[in-house]
Amino acid sequence: MQTAFSYVRFSSAKQELGDSLRRQVKLAEDYAKEHGLHLDTKTYQDLGVSAFKGKNAVEGKLGTFIEAVEKSLIPKGSYLLVESLDRISRAEVDEALELFLRIIRSGVTIVTLSDRQAFSKASIKKDRGIGLIVSILVMIRAHEESLTKSTRIREAWLNKRNAAADGRIMTGMAPAWL
Repeated sequence: MQTAFSYVRFSSAKQELGDSLRRQVKLAEDYAKEHGLHLDTKTYQDLGVSAFKGKNAVEGKLGTFIEAVEKSLIPKGSYLLVESLDRISRAEVDEALELFLRIIRSGVTIVTLSDRQAFSKASIKKDRGIGLIVSILVMIRAHEESLTKSTRIREAWLNKRNAAADGRIMTGMAPAWL
């Protein structure tokens, strides 16, 4: 029986109050059960860790997973179950693609649970790269979405600072130390 590992990630601590963790874990459990995979109890979770600049792959548990694969602590032929590709990376497309291919080249099959796609060396050869092209488009969209959010937040805070310089209240909450 092949082994699957669940990777759960969301960007902010606020999301922990919602349903993201439960939803992602359940999707992995359901997929493993349906496909006869042993779901390892050692899940890899980056809760409140952004993938926009790749922190999850460098400092986070995704990086720990990749390191374990590269040290043969996780066997080739294993599965990495993720809700969608944007859980792995929201970095610029070249960086996201490099990370995606690094995992696949190490002998791990990446499964996106939201659309039930499986990406492996064999699947890329079989469909002559069509799935890879689609995954690149998903990576582009994920980065653009994060970039847009980042820009909007930066502009909102700039407007608040400008308003404060004009004597208006910057925010409804004072710093905790006041």
